[in-house]
Amino acid sequence: MAKCGEPGCGSGMTVRSGKGGRYHYYVCNERVNNGRTCQGPSIPRDLLDKAVLDAVARQLLAPMRLQALLADVVNLSDQQRTRREEELVHARAEQSRLRTAIQRLLILVEEGAIGPRDPAFAERMATNRAALTAASARIDTLEAQLARGSRRITEETVAKFGELLLAKLRDDDPALRTAYLRMLVSDVRVSREIIVISGRRAALEKGVSSGIPRLEGTVPIFDREWCRLQDSNL
Repeated sequence: MAKCGEPGCGSGMTVRSGKGGRYHYYVCNERVNNGRTCQGPSIPRDLLDKAVLDAVARQLLAPMRLQALLADVVNLSDQQRTRREEELVHARAEQSRLRTAIQRLLILVEEGAIGPRDPAFAERMATNRAALTAASARIDTLEAQLARGSRRITEETVAKFGELLLAKLRDDDPALRTAYLRMLVSDVRVSREIIVISGRRAALEKGVSSGIPRLEGTVPIFDREWCRLQDSNL
């Protein structure tokens, strides 16, 4: 998840070891492997891992913060339910439109009207795929909300959900912690002055609607993101 946050870079960060493997550091991949003069920091792995976990626990899962993020799913009224049903119709239509747009782009490539390496093709395909992912995530959330019927999610439900998720992030098993952290965090930008952590709110909405996800191997059974540029942020 870690990427270099220095201006003009954005490369993934790789783990390097030092002093016979006693120490491990996150370092910009472009700097160490491709010879670029990126000034991104070298940061101890344990330090960055702890900083991200602490930030998620302290800010994202703080009771007041979590209540604010999940206000839309608390006490869903009949009027809100009607709006959710209408939103679901629009989200499904948008999902269908995006799938068609992606298919048409692929047909253009097959017919030779545009090349797969054409920048315009790559940009449109990436935009449509990202929008399709967001629409699909919203559909999942809306369907889960509407499937509850008369059952209402209360502030107490949200508080309990936060406590359970926090316990997962504090588990002694590092693989378990990482799996649940990946459910919440999609991007960690590390620069010399600041660390920016982001993701989409859909994971929280789906979790409080459906319950804490169980792991299949080392992956939660649903994997959505909460994003500072769309729904919310740390």
